[in-house]
Amino acid sequence: MGSEQALKSYGLRGYDAVQLAAGRAVNTICTTNSLPPVTLVSADKELSVAASSEGLFIEDPNSYL
Repeated sequence: MGSEQALKSYGLRGYDAVQLAAGRAVNTICTTNSLPPVTLVSADKELSVAASSEGLFIEDPNSYL
């Protein structure tokens, strides 16, 4: 899924959609090459929900405050 599809599928803002597309691409490369999966660090609720739906691990920095 590219950033344009993420905009349409999840209603993300421009840079959030780019972040999701990049995270998915890097995660695919990592898992294909037997590397650990990507963890997306985001405090944005919509981006976190979309990334989780796409199979990325999520870490919310606000959880540590």
